[in-house]
Formats: sequence, C-alpha cells, structure tokens
Amino acid sequence: MQEEQAKMINESRSRNETIIPSTLNFNFSKFEQDLLFSAAYIAPLPSIIILYFLTNRSGVKTTFMLCSVMSFLSTILTPIATHYGFWYFWAARFFQGLPTAILGIVVSVVTCHWSTLSENGTYVSILAAHYQIAPLLTMPLSALMCSVGGWSSVYYTQGTITAILIVLFAVFYTDKPSESRYVSKGELKAIEDGKSLEEKHVEKSKTPFVAIHKDSAVWAIWITSVGGTIGFSIFLQYGPTYLNKVLHYNLSTTGWTAAIPYIFSCIARIVAQPLSANCSFLGERLAAIVSTSISQGTMAIAFLVLMFIPQTWSSVGQLCYSLVIVANGLNGVGITRSAQLVCKQHMSFVYTARAFYNGSVGLFLPLLVNFVAPNDTHSEWSRLFLIIFCIVFISNLIFIIFSRAEAAPWTIGTAEVDDRSEQDLEDQKSISTATTVEKF
Repeated sequence: MQEEQAKMINESRSRNETIIPSTLNFNFSKFEQDLLFSAAYIAPLPSIIILYFLTNRSGVKTTFMLCSVMSFLSTILTPIATHYGFWYFWAARFFQGLPTAILGIVVSVVTCHWSTLSENGTYVSILAAHYQIAPLLTMPLSALMCSVGGWSSVYYTQGTITAILIVLFAVFYTDKPSESRYVSKGELKAIEDGKSLEEKHVEKSKTPFVAIHKDSAVWAIWITSVGGTIGFSIFLQYGPTYLNKVLHYNLSTTGWTAAIPYIFSCIARIVAQPLSANCSFLGERLAAIVSTSISQGTMAIAFLVLMFIPQTWSSVGQLCYSLVIVANGLNGVGITRSAQLVCKQHMSFVYTARAFYNGSVGLFLPLLVNFVAPNDTHSEWSRLFLIIFCIVFISNLIFIIFSRAEAAPWTIGTAEVDDRSEQDLEDQKSISTATTVEKF
C-alpha cells in the first residue's frame, strides 16, 4: 500500500504544483517506504500502556477525544509536513498512528459499560468493524481523490471527516449509560441486569497483571490473534502492491479492487457473532474453536492456493485475496468470545496487550516482505505465502489446544468499590452506633 501511495503522489504531483513545488522529490526508496509505513505501527507501542491507565483514570470520552484531535491534526497537516521533507512526513505518519493505540481499549470498555450480557459479542463485532470500514472507505476514496484533486486532497478530506465525527462523538457519547439523557430507566436496568460487581465497575477493578500473563488461555488468545493479524495485514499493507505488481491490475482500479472484499468482511464480522452465540449445542469452548478454525483455516487455504497458482491466474489470485480479507472478518468472533468468557471485566487489559502484540506485526512485516520479496516477483511472493501459511496454521493449533471457556480465578473479587445500597449503609451505620453505645 505504501508503494501505491508513493506512485499516487508521483502521478498527481502536477495537480499540486500550486501547493507543493514540483522540484520536491517524492520518489521514495523501498527502505523509505517501509519506514513511512512502519511509523504508524511504531507509534502505538510506547503509548498503549499509557493510554490504558489514562482511560481508567479519566474515562473513555476524554482520552478518546484527545486521541481523535491528535489524529485530525496529524492528518490535515501531512501535506504540509511532506513539503518540508521525508522526516517531517515520517513524523506526521507517526502521530497518525499514535491514537490507534486507544481503539482496542475503547472496544472492550464501551462493551463492558453499554452492552447487555447477552449482546456482548454483537457489540464487540460492530465496534471492531472499524478494521474493515476504514480501508473500505479509504482505498476507493484515495483512488478517486488522487484522480480528481491530487494526493493531498485525500488527507484534507479524511481530516474533515474526522473533525465531523469528533463533534458527533462529543455531543452524544457518555462514559456510562446512567450519565446519558438518551437512556431510559428500563434500558439502564436491562444493561446492568445480571452483571457482577466487577463488571459494573470495570474502571475500579484492580488488574492482576502477573496472573493474566501466567494464564495459558490468555496467551492462546494473543498468539492466535497475532497469527490472524499477520495473515490479514499482509494484504492490508501490501494488497495494492500485490494486485498491481504481481497480478498486474492497473493503478486506477487497484484502490477499488482492494476495497471490495472489505464490504463482505464487515458483513461477515457482524453476522457471524450472533450465529456463533446461538451455537450453544456445541458448548462455548467448541463454538469458539470452530469459529476461529473456520476463519484461520480459510485464510490458510487461500495462502496455500496462492503459493501454487501460476502468475496468469489473476482471477484466482483476486479470489484468494478476497477470501483472506473476508476470513479476517470472522477471525475476531471466536477469539472475542473466548476472551469475554475467560477475562470478564479484565478484557480491556487483555485487549490492550493484544493491540500491543498485534501492533508489533507492523514492525515485523515490512522487514519480512523486504527480505523475502524485495523485487515483488511471483516466485518471491509464493515463498512469502508459504511462511504466512505456516504462521497462521500454527497459531490456530495453539488456540485449539489451550483455549478455555470458563472465567479465570483472577476475575473474582477485584472490584475496589462499595456496591451496597443506601439502606444497607444506613443499617450498617445503626448497628455500628449501637455497638459503640453498648461498649460504654
């Protein structure tokens, strides 16, 4: 994708001469392109733990607003930064990636506060669909705007959309349903029904960091997630490059061709969660394993086919590319269900760590691609697909062996809050007073 971006910049340079002098050199080397793309993945790694504690202290709304404003400014200023040179462009990319560390935290915390117990999975699926919706909007929009207004218009348009969404979020969102004027008493009761003390007060639960990292079921969730992320990211990052360089799709249609599978991926993610939840006859653990195996098994088979097809079979290559993207939509269903059952109120930390490990893929993948497929030839990509097939297969096998569907012992008794009613407190106060009087 970074190569496509560099080409788009070069091809649309003539349209931007009034904004950016034509003497600037946008012919970034392969290494510089990798640095630019990795910048957005380096940024969340040091910030993700800070944002986790900041969210617990200040709430989702304040922290997410801060990150959103940072995203808006870095996006809208990217064309200007590029005018000053490569490292300014790299810094803009870095600050674009910095706020993404909050996304996994937001998904888990918002779900804990706002969903009913029976709809947890549906909430996660809908909120996590941003992984599909973002490239679905960005890829065709970039192709269109580069053709019409030049590459810089992509950033201005995206920045404007971000600003509008920030305003809507500020107006309508509250950290808790009880604070929202749009939630009735009946709806609030339905949301809180059946939730434990720890689940009602997620922000006041003490996180057992050591116990979580000693749990094999949690590591199975993390490892499987990383395996799926590698399989998905190879086409999220390099999909346009593969379509253009290996399958020889022309650049004007690459953006649209790369975006179409994300429509089906988004639909698959939202539809699969309720279907998985209704498979109670399988049992929770087996349902999670089946869901994850279907997703990663489909992904692995697609990579296996891509290894052996000749270069002229571009239609089959496009089909396998689409299958990988769609399969990723199903990938989070089983993993998410397992995480909810095992981690309960600590799912926000588990998802934060998951985002950290997944983010490291962005550092590892450019190095792998640059080493295995430096010339973007068909044979090089076949070797790359073999490596990714092995990673996806092994990570899924680990999930099958170590996954669980029961709440971990470290989820019990961690809420540092007094949940007694006012009447209970009054009664306790009377008893204490009577006891004191008797002593005297």
